[in-house]
This record gives sequence, C-alpha cells and structure tokens, in this order.
Amino acid sequence: MRLDARGRSARGPAAPLAAAGSAGWFDELYGRYFARVYAYAVTRVGGTLAEEVASETFAVAWRRRDVVPDVPLAWLIGVARNVIREQYRDALRQDLIAAELHAWAAAPPVAGDVAEVVVDRDVLLRGLAALPEGDREVLMLLGWHGLSPGEAAGVLGCSRPAFAMRVHRARRRLDRHIEDASHDRDGTSGGDADDAED
Repeated sequence: MRLDARGRSARGPAAPLAAAGSAGWFDELYGRYFARVYAYAVTRVGGTLAEEVASETFAVAWRRRDVVPDVPLAWLIGVARNVIREQYRDALRQDLIAAELHAWAAAPPVAGDVAEVVVDRDVLLRGLAALPEGDREVLMLLGWHGLSPGEAAGVLGCSRPAFAMRVHRARRRLDRHIEDASHDRDGTSGGDADDAED
C-alpha cells in the first residue's frame, strides 16, 4: 500500500500502525515518520543537531506511547518542537538555521534552467533565513512539512484563526524580503516602509 506524506493511503484514512505500544508499532512509527521529524528538526536547529532532536522525539514517543494519536505526524512535530525549546537556546538555534539555509542557498540546483533556479532558490532561502524564527516556523510547517493549518496550529498551541493570521503576516514579511532581494540583485532600490505596519 502506498502512503502519502501524512501516512494515509491514497484511497482512505490513515493506514493503521501495528498494535499500539508494541515493539513492532514503534519500529513502524519510527520507519514511517523519522525522516519527517528529522526534516523538521533540520529547519529549526540545522543538520548538526537534527538527529539528536529526532532521536529524543522518538524516545518521548516510546515513553508516552499510550497517548500517541493514530495519525501521529503533527504530535511528533509538536514533541520535537518541545525538545528543541527545552534543550537549545534561541541564539544557537538562530545561528544554526541561518547557516543551514545559507548553505542550502549556495548548493547547486538539481535540474531545470540552472541560472534561473539558482537565483530563485537563493532569493527564497535568503528570504526565509532573514525571517524571525516564528515566521519561518509557521511557513515551514505548511510548505515544507506538509501539515494542514489545523495540525500546524496544534503544533504551535494556537487556534486556527490565530494561526491563519500568523501565516498571513509571515507571508507578507517573506514577500518583502524576496522583493528586497530581487531589487538588490537587479540593482534597484527596495523599500521596507511596510515594516512599520507590523
């Protein structure tokens, strides 16, 4: 059976894991979701610490196996977020993620018109790196990790309307960073007069 990114079959609801709490259940949970939790951790703390965060997340899942939901991705990401918050200082996280995003921006693209893709990728990744951590996390939960707005709101511990407002503001800020970067690249001047309204 083929599963989508959230562990659901293409034809119906989430494919069930093995008997909850068993070693087989944990092996399947780990196999199905480790890469997604690791990817989330990379976007928050960089590649250097991501494996440690992901491993601790699954240790928590094993200890709290009685409360892991049937479709656990949002729950696991919420746990990873808590692990990061508890174990790593804000300044360290900011430095690591900015370095990781800048490294990704410098990496060559895989396919397509090389010059255009490099410029677009560079502008987007630099825009993401320039965002405050909260804005970057909101956008990454939706666009990178594929959570629904409801799941992402649950991860952040806010209501769906509050999350929608955060997404709107984060997208506006990202758009401004992209526009400014495009103007810098083209040699024209960009503006940041809109920053005063936030």
